[in-house]
Amino acid sequence: MSELEEDKLDIEIEDRIKVVDGEHKGEEGRIVNVYKNTSAIEFDNILTKDKSKYRTVIKHNNYKKID
Repeated sequence: MSELEEDKLDIEIEDRIKVVDGEHKGEEGRIVNVYKNTSAIEFDNILTKDKSKYRTVIKHNNYKKID
C-alpha cells in the first residue's frame, strides 16, 4: 500500500479500534497491519486456546478508530 492510500484511510499500525459490524461487533483491539481493503486486528479480550491474543483480518468499513 502506498503512503498516499494509507493517509487516505487515516489508519496506522498500533491505532486502537472498535468493531462496529460483523462477527466481532463491539470488540476492541489494535491494528497490527494495514492492507488495501482490510486490516489485521489483535483483540484485547479474545484469547486463543494457548492464551495468546486472537488476531483476525477485518474490512476497513467494519471498524472505527477510537482514541
